[in-house]
Amino acid sequence: MVWGTMIREPLPGLTAVLAAQILVGIPRPPRPRQAAALVAVIAATAGIAFAVSAAFSDRLLILMAALGLLFFTGFALRERAAGRPSLPATMLLNATAVVPVLTVQADILGAGVIETLVGAAIRATLVVWLLYAIFPAPQEEATGVPAGAPATGIPVTERGGAARTLAKVAIVLPAQLFYVVEPTALAFPALLGLVTFLTAQDPAAGRVQLLILLLGNLVGSVAAAAASAILEVGSPLPALTLMALLGSLGFARWIMTAGRRPGGAVALTGLVTFLMLFGLSASPTPFEVPVLDRIADIFVLSLYTIGTTALLLPPPEPRGPAAMAGRSADNSRSRTAAFGSGNPEAAHPR
Repeated sequence: MVWGTMIREPLPGLTAVLAAQILVGIPRPPRPRQAAALVAVIAATAGIAFAVSAAFSDRLLILMAALGLLFFTGFALRERAAGRPSLPATMLLNATAVVPVLTVQADILGAGVIETLVGAAIRATLVVWLLYAIFPAPQEEATGVPAGAPATGIPVTERGGAARTLAKVAIVLPAQLFYVVEPTALAFPALLGLVTFLTAQDPAAGRVQLLILLLGNLVGSVAAAAASAILEVGSPLPALTLMALLGSLGFARWIMTAGRRPGGAVALTGLVTFLMLFGLSASPTPFEVPVLDRIADIFVLSLYTIGTTALLLPPPEPRGPAAMAGRSADNSRSRTAAFGSGNPEAAHPR
């Protein structure tokens, strides 16, 4: 974020968000080929989303249908990863969420859409290399998924497949439509946070993670508001560095502590919200959005996410050995009760 602010990027928080997603998704520093592939993926996905947005900007219905197809592809790729991080899917979802809004607001931002995303990706990759050089990954994390990476524990074959993917598209597309029709700087943290949550959410966690989501987004928006207030009264660069560091460390600790429990996905969503909202305050582009409006917007979006997720993404029925063992135990208890009641017909159903 400091780097993006110093070179006067319109959305300095975007570099920080991409760096966070890379750190969560890759348990070791990316090799040069991986880094080049990552930048190429971001450029390609941004180019596709930009082409779709530019081609159908005056035909809203076709634009939403095309964006829905891109969202479906991204969520389907993420589902096929079966709980493992999938950076190509994440970057496709990021681009699909951000590029249409960037295209609408390109004149305000004063920057090219693809240039903004590719530049942020390059800086994020360099920052990740620097962090791994200073703080090498522990050996147990260097051979697998990071300990704090939010991931689901249900195989893809047991999630309802295409139905769950369509449900996620049905959740994110109305929010995308709203921010395309009503352009605002708050679209960036809102849509990135929504996509991040739907990508990392655990389908088995149920309503627990939805309540934590409300808390996490509120914590992220309030922390960003507090950091913005300090940025206004303090020396710009030291205040920016200190508040970005403290906020990121706080959410990183939450991510590592929650691990694969429901709070892991919510902590990552809260971090995205904090970085993007705080980045709006640090941006050289004047975004005329009052602090209370930022908190209220994120709160309303959180309520929308909770309601639509509870309605369209109910927890799947448990399957597998544990569930079969539970059913066997229930059957054994029912037969024992039937024998005790002296009713042999109930004990041996035909």
